[in-house]
Amino acid sequence: MEPTRIRVPARRLAWLRSEVARWQAEGVIDDGTAARITDRYVPGRRLSLERLVLLLGGGFLGIGLIWVVAANLDQMSPLLRFVGITVVWLAAAVLGEVLTGPAVRQAARLVTVLAAGGVVFQAAQSLQVPAYTSGLLAVWAGGALAYAYATRAAGPLVVALAIGAVWYGWWVSEQTGPGGVAVALLAAGAVALSLAVVHDRAGPAPFAAPWRLAGFVLALTGLFVAAFPGIRQEDMYASVALWSGLVAAAVAAGAALLLGDPGGRREVLAAAVMIVGALGLVAWSPGDPFGPGGFSAAQTARALVGTLLYVLAASWFAAVAARRDATYLVFIATAALVVFVTAQSFAVFQPLLSGAALFLALGVIFIVTGTLAEYGRRRLMEVTR
Repeated sequence: MEPTRIRVPARRLAWLRSEVARWQAEGVIDDGTAARITDRYVPGRRLSLERLVLLLGGGFLGIGLIWVVAANLDQMSPLLRFVGITVVWLAAAVLGEVLTGPAVRQAARLVTVLAAGGVVFQAAQSLQVPAYTSGLLAVWAGGALAYAYATRAAGPLVVALAIGAVWYGWWVSEQTGPGGVAVALLAAGAVALSLAVVHDRAGPAPFAAPWRLAGFVLALTGLFVAAFPGIRQEDMYASVALWSGLVAAAVAAGAALLLGDPGGRREVLAAAVMIVGALGLVAWSPGDPFGPGGFSAAQTARALVGTLLYVLAASWFAAVAARRDATYLVFIATAALVVFVTAQSFAVFQPLLSGAALFLALGVIFIVTGTLAEYGRRRLMEVTR
């Protein structure tokens, strides 16, 4: 029986082949065994130029369709608009299943997901539902999520997660202030990370990466907001949206702890610690640091604690990404760290310094942060090789 081929990153494959050659030279394995080992592994697929062009074309086409409908609302009847966008949606869905080329099929599925948004919003308008409501995004995201799992396609899942994140952030912001939004984003990040761990063990293999990417971005964004000076809790505990996210995070974390491997369990526990840290930061509100008095000792302490938490969280995510050989996630964690230190430094030093001194201090901080982050990223990738 033909052995199952496993796709691995090119640098991992090069390392494996060098090790197999060394084992051969030392007499540990013979030539036949070496060939059987190396034949099981093939280079992982990278995003080719043709696939990138097709995906961009599908995205632009889907957005363009929604734009055309929105720009011609007064010139077309509601029935014509609804029928037109529905036909496009169904045609793209059919093409996404009958086309043979994987890149073309992915582009058609992307058009399907985006055109579904046009169907949702057009149907809502026909039913006299206000367009500016977060519920429509929830319907769109739910449909895209179901479509992604029905077709086992990672592209629609990425779109669904992006739309779902916008919807949840919007929904929470309708009920609470920035502090509640920060905690809610961390809860959503914990849900995504937990589901990534579950997929590592039980779900479709391509789906773990998009869930983990969403978890990284949501958690780092939520902690960014929570650590920013002046953020405090406002009507947090009366928010149904926030409590829904925390309950969902607890349920997803329980499933991940039950099904995940030791590394995955550590990811889930780290996400829980970040939620607790964010709750502590938004509850710790020593006053407005941008008021006439500037930063007090308590406000400076809060800024330092928030910075420390964020640095630890970004470093943890970078380590997780390196362990899983997800280079793009290492770059995301490193970039998030640099952006956070930049924003935090400006917020802290702006009330204390002015003019040339402010720019000199920020310049030094930016250079040092960028240098250390780049050095840390390189060392992290070298250690995991």
